[in-house]
Amino acid sequence: MRKPIFTKSIKILIVSLLLLAVFFQKERSQKLMALAFILWAVVTIGILLFRQSGKLFKKCRAFCSALKQKIGQMMESSEEIPLLFPVQEHPKEPVPPAKPAFPASDSREYETMLLHIALRITEKLKSAYPLAVWQWKDTPSLQDILKGGTIRILVENMDTYTHADISFDRFGRIHVEPMVIGSFTDTETGTGTKPQPDADGEATPEPSVVDVRVWYELIGQKVLEELITDLNANGHSMLTIRENGDIVVSCQKKKVLKATLDSFPGKTYWKELVSLLEENELKGKISDDSLQVSWI
Repeated sequence: MRKPIFTKSIKILIVSLLLLAVFFQKERSQKLMALAFILWAVVTIGILLFRQSGKLFKKCRAFCSALKQKIGQMMESSEEIPLLFPVQEHPKEPVPPAKPAFPASDSREYETMLLHIALRITEKLKSAYPLAVWQWKDTPSLQDILKGGTIRILVENMDTYTHADISFDRFGRIHVEPMVIGSFTDTETGTGTKPQPDADGEATPEPSVVDVRVWYELIGQKVLEELITDLNANGHSMLTIRENGDIVVSCQKKKVLKATLDSFPGKTYWKELVSLLEENELKGKISDDSLQVSWI
């Protein structure tokens, strides 16, 4: 049997207390005996805790060692287990080549799309100038057209216009900006594309307008906006358009010619033209032989 833990220490404590009682006076001996008892208790408890902590440390160390050994055995056994369902690696699927954003310039699709665009341009021009013909100034790029770029064309039978800039917006709407590009010699000699007199000395009239809205966008709107800006600055508030397209204003009780609208629509189109004027904040009034336009 193990001896009690406190046997030796108690003996030492008793001997120490007896010696203190013999060699010191009563009051002093009592204080020293209490001090000796406290010192004995502290030392004894410290020794006990040290022993217990040592045992606990040994137990933790043994547990960690056993756990490490168990994990190692499990790892070794898992490597020996064969795969019941071997994983098959799927071959990488070939990535299809990226399709070009636009067809090649020598493809059938390219030619078809370019032909469709040309027909749209022809339809737009002939709506205002029924005898108009045109051609590309330079071979256009379909990619530039579809991205909203501007293409220049050569035009004929569009009054004095010689060229036009064509563009498409993001909604697919076509925009035409006619212009005159030529040398000074052409201007001086008076070369133009106005209808020439026939054998009887009468000018050949142009066919009637097909689309009033297109005529207004290509011809009427630009002329009227520029003229009205100048007239308004001079105090005018109204102008008159005659059947032949002449624009006149009253000045000192006289009709003064200010400009002439090319291919002015006939009377049958004037109601539609009045509606277009209202969309542009202008007021139109139809009379027997003229159309009055006011802006105030």
